[in-house]
Amino acid sequence: MIKYILKRLGILSITLWVIITVSFFMMQVMPGTPFNNPKLTPEMLAQLSEQYGLDKPVWQQYLKYLTDILQGDFGTSYQYANQPVSMLISQRLGVSAQLGLQALLFGLVTGIVVGAISARHKNDKIDAVLSVISTLGYSIPSFVTAVFLLNILGYRLQLFPVSGWGTFSQTILPSIALGIPTFATVTRFVRSEMIETLNSDYIQLARAKGLTERQVVRRHAYRNSMIPVLTLVGPLAANLLTGSVLIETMFSIPGIGQQFVSSIPTKDYPVIMGTTIVYSLMLMVMILLTDIVTSIVDPRVRLK
Repeated sequence: MIKYILKRLGILSITLWVIITVSFFMMQVMPGTPFNNPKLTPEMLAQLSEQYGLDKPVWQQYLKYLTDILQGDFGTSYQYANQPVSMLISQRLGVSAQLGLQALLFGLVTGIVVGAISARHKNDKIDAVLSVISTLGYSIPSFVTAVFLLNILGYRLQLFPVSGWGTFSQTILPSIALGIPTFATVTRFVRSEMIETLNSDYIQLARAKGLTERQVVRRHAYRNSMIPVLTLVGPLAANLLTGSVLIETMFSIPGIGQQFVSSIPTKDYPVIMGTTIVYSLMLMVMILLTDIVTSIVDPRVRLK
């Protein structure tokens, strides 16, 4: 186990270095500069470039950025009055984490329940209806679902606030909009796993021993069908916990996604880079944790 974790951490470090390198040089080829204010004179532009180290050769900027990253320094924002990028991200990451966690719980719980119901009613009307719902949830983008929820539950029925952050009621609509694709993915996965499990030999043996269908499902089918779901949790959690760019923007949520969007037009390179690194790191860490948890829960899985 320890050898496996150390190996994966080494791969994670190399992958993160590649992401940083590619992202850094992509920033360099973007047209324009972070200082597009027409009131700035050439002397002022030169002074700003010197202040932020943009007057140095690209390879020197790259080496300095790598050195700073190793020390936990993501640089200074161009847009937010010399604010450290790490502070900007830390202030907003908690909001995105809460939104993502609520969306993940909504998607997992409803997906597991609906997927199990669909599997137990395989090929009948209930299964057909639930399959259509899950297919729509999987196919329709989150921002389209958000528009529908805002229009119906927000503006027309006025059941929930349509924007802002601070109260639980303000988190319901964005959490549902963000969690529906997760719900659809988990539903489809649980349904297929449950159907396969219910048709397996040991389930047939349990039925032959006289166990009721409810006992068979609860004691055997549920547990063995849920183990493969763990493989989905890592990528889903990483995507949700880091926040949705469009959802946060549509609901005016002060999360890391909204900050990422606002930093692109202004070419705030340090914020773009810092957000990209956080996204990537969280994704890789969640996948690693998922592999470790899966090996603990399911003895049949061995980490090598």
